[in-house]
Amino acid sequence: MSFRIPKKVRTEDAAGAPSGAGGASGSGGSSNPPNRNNPPIRFTTPSSSGSSYAKTFTPIGKCEVQTNVFKVDITKLPFRLTRLSMETTLCGGKVDVNLTEGHQAVSGGVNDSERRLALHTVFLKLFQRHPDIFGTDILQYTYDCANTIYGFETAYKGGDAKLEDKIERKDFSDKEWEMISRILRRQSMFFKVILSANGFVYSDGPNALSNENRQELTRVVENCSSEVLNTTDYLQYGSQTFPMNEPPVFKPDATTEIRCGFDKAVRLAEGLAGTPEIVVTIDTKLSPFFSATSTLKFFCSKYAEFKGVSTGSQPGTSRGNRPGDRGGDRRGFGGRDPRADQRRRSRSRSPIRRDEKPVQDDWNYNEVKEIQSAYERGTEKNLLGRIEEALKGLLVVPIHLPKDKNRNIIVSRIAGSNAMNSIFELNKGKDDARNISVADYFKEKYNYQIKFPHLPLVVSGRLKNETFMPLELLNIVPGQRIKIQKMSANVQASMTGQNATLPRDHVLRIREILKGHLKIENNPHLKKFGIHVAREPIQMEAMMLSPAQMIFANRAIVVPPPGTVQFRQNKGQKYYKPAKINNVAVVNFDGAVTNLEIFSARLHATCLKNGLEMRKSHQEWLKYQWNSNDASYIKAEMVKMRDAQITIIVAITPEKKPDVHDVLKYFEASAGLQTIQIHINTADCFVRDAGGAQTVDNVMRKLNLKCGGINYLVEIPQSYDHKVVCSNVSFVQQKLFAKTQFVGFEMTHGPSRTLYDRVQGTFDGEPTVVGCSYSLKAVTDLGGFHFLQERNEYKLKNLDSKITVCLEQYKKSAGALPEVLLVYRTGAGEGDFKRVEEEVQDMRKALEKVGSKSKLVVVVVQKTSHTRIFPKEIKGNKPVEQNVKSGTCIDGQITSAGRQEFVLVCQSALIGTVRPVKYTIVANDPAWSKNEMAHLTYFLAFGHQVSYQPPAIPHVLYAADNLAKRGRNNFLQHKKLGLLTKSIKKVLAEHKDLAVEGHEAELDSLLVESITDAMNKMAVKNRSFWA
Repeated sequence: MSFRIPKKVRTEDAAGAPSGAGGASGSGGSSNPPNRNNPPIRFTTPSSSGSSYAKTFTPIGKCEVQTNVFKVDITKLPFRLTRLSMETTLCGGKVDVNLTEGHQAVSGGVNDSERRLALHTVFLKLFQRHPDIFGTDILQYTYDCANTIYGFETAYKGGDAKLEDKIERKDFSDKEWEMISRILRRQSMFFKVILSANGFVYSDGPNALSNENRQELTRVVENCSSEVLNTTDYLQYGSQTFPMNEPPVFKPDATTEIRCGFDKAVRLAEGLAGTPEIVVTIDTKLSPFFSATSTLKFFCSKYAEFKGVSTGSQPGTSRGNRPGDRGGDRRGFGGRDPRADQRRRSRSRSPIRRDEKPVQDDWNYNEVKEIQSAYERGTEKNLLGRIEEALKGLLVVPIHLPKDKNRNIIVSRIAGSNAMNSIFELNKGKDDARNISVADYFKEKYNYQIKFPHLPLVVSGRLKNETFMPLELLNIVPGQRIKIQKMSANVQASMTGQNATLPRDHVLRIREILKGHLKIENNPHLKKFGIHVAREPIQMEAMMLSPAQMIFANRAIVVPPPGTVQFRQNKGQKYYKPAKINNVAVVNFDGAVTNLEIFSARLHATCLKNGLEMRKSHQEWLKYQWNSNDASYIKAEMVKMRDAQITIIVAITPEKKPDVHDVLKYFEASAGLQTIQIHINTADCFVRDAGGAQTVDNVMRKLNLKCGGINYLVEIPQSYDHKVVCSNVSFVQQKLFAKTQFVGFEMTHGPSRTLYDRVQGTFDGEPTVVGCSYSLKAVTDLGGFHFLQERNEYKLKNLDSKITVCLEQYKKSAGALPEVLLVYRTGAGEGDFKRVEEEVQDMRKALEKVGSKSKLVVVVVQKTSHTRIFPKEIKGNKPVEQNVKSGTCIDGQITSAGRQEFVLVCQSALIGTVRPVKYTIVANDPAWSKNEMAHLTYFLAFGHQVSYQPPAIPHVLYAADNLAKRGRNNFLQHKKLGLLTKSIKKVLAEHKDLAVEGHEAELDSLLVESITDAMNKMAVKNRSFWA
């Protein structure tokens, strides 16, 4: 669709709206469409398009690309649509629940999908009951499964009147009620629906030009194109959809499956020549899900995983062994116990298709018996604690109860007791009240003999409402996605590697989604509304940006050779600023290596070769043999080493990612001593005479950074591969780099639960962790820190103090405050720009606070943007051949209308399909052009000091991401070491008035501040300690 502003507003378009046509997008306008033979009015926006590459920088080339963005034509859309508001309340329970605001009792994608389908069923029933208002053609209405309906103005006859209706069980068919019952806790519950008109949406005329109306138009397209997905065949998570009638693509273990879905987003793009147009973006999505298994199977699988026993993997197209077939058990436990009867049919309320076969017994009797014995012996407390963490928050369903209503429960914890010794009072308060064990209760109530009565019980609910259930009577509700915090290394690896989709297959999959799932060729809603989605994606010309040039010692310049962005130091070339190392402690954990003397000698020689100043000989280095399980001893020794002026600890371990790694990194921040952990195979690369040169180089690059060195600087090249890049390098270098501080913010979020559990007296969830990295006088010299915020707090808090830290450290390094402060901020999506604008104001206040006149630039970075860029002609079979090259940049047509945006590929594709990153400039005091911002961002990506090739994002953001991960690991370690309890007691003692109901948010805020201080009290400043 394309719009343009007319030279003269037509009088019929300027007429006032009829009474009752209010609303943001319905204030004014004509009730009759203009003459459609006239040229259509076009959207226009503030000048945000038009590439400015010809000004400061010149691209080194161009390339023809195709995208995953498709044009949407709405010229045949009715001139005006009626917008209806539908408020649906679920009544008849303990409290009434407004379903249009989300189901408050539970959370998660499964519940969201069930709520969407239930609301859709309620709307269809409302439509059927009131043909006098709606008419009889359902295709003339589209519903967002929340609170908004768009309908043809000519079809809706309700006028301004408000419709109220009560819809209950007798109004639904059995099939409809089966869908409805999945969100009900009582059969007697009913729906109260209030429907009213609240405005119009215009597809043409001057009223179509407002920002509110344009956004509404994109929602109309979004809703119409999603109508075909409102069935039990699909599981929907926001804009992401997963077909559940397709087999998983891979099963990395017995309880996990990788499913392929897609993301659909409709938005207003910049269009050609600054003429905005509606587009739809389609991207494929791989995501891990919990399989439809028993909780016992899950328990056994996690037990084996944490003990390091492989349970194998299989392609998703394979359905595995037949039910009951235990042939070839990998751990030698033997066959299925014949006494175990067949598992009852799954009672799951998942949106997965109802025609699936019943889940049979999927656990091995002897495996479960072994775990039960270990639990009774108490020999695996740590391992069982990890299983509890894996189970917490999962949605499970009792299989011994009827499926007449929603009986899903959320696992809150694993009890310390079992079915035999858990005693409760039955019929409390009645004459026949008596104490009974859980085992006896299930025997009396359900005539069920618990097979494993000595296993711990699953607990759901809290305090007085806690429910205890045997593991064997619960099934994992299918359709639950695995959060990143709970992904095992095996699952993460399964998301890439052999399962990664290359561009050619990616493009084919997108076409399959459009045709097979969205049915754009024969979508009845799209046809009725006159919406046409292009069959072919947008193809356009992209720019190729020049790589940066790297400066090593003695101003030696290194540039990547043409055809690649990877570079190397020349032979004999030293780091720009070699570190000064006073002394080193080499620690051999758990007998990883036999000869520390040879390793120390080789490491010392390699340091000298790279120019590092070694103040002690390798014979003077401290060498220790430590036990990795003794955390208190490790801490005490690290404090002694810090006081003895040890610069860094080199820790050698027999495992690649051992538990002691997290212990060392936690004490690194709390004790103030740098550490570097390497695997025994890495240490062997130093010892042997040949091979492993790249590994040695990587270790040295990290070591130099951690000890205060700088490997190289990043600067602007005048030319590259005989092509001019910048004709005035000195001026531009001074303008963009010389007195600019670069800052990066990254966030990680924990489960959406209140952090502090007042009843249990501890943290029950994880806080939001923010990583902040900042540059100093040299652009590649970084400092940084991490801090905690309340759980799922998406706005950066306390920015005045955090920005002040960055500025003060820059001043300490450079002797003055920066003239420009450029902040890259991730973790904000399309709907978060209002919150970012508030953050910008907080940053300005921070600048005022320190008396700085620095100009502010703020860029929102969307690392997981769904925009993809492919070569127009995809050739070859390898990722590097099929993907676009590093430096590919687009700054128009498919970028968002009205915003200063560019899309940039910095990384080189090693596996799968490269994901471009979208950058949106939200504050730009020095008025730098998109041309300058795109090149600057690409140059900064070369600042990553270890890999010697650019990652996907600028170096300060890459560092901030590592800091956020480090902060989360340190929080978990803080909790694991028992130090979290001390922090809680300290805060509660100082704020006793907040330890009551209603003050959870205030208490959370104080707790995260206290824990942040405890974790970072000795953090090393002005060094890349996270490298």
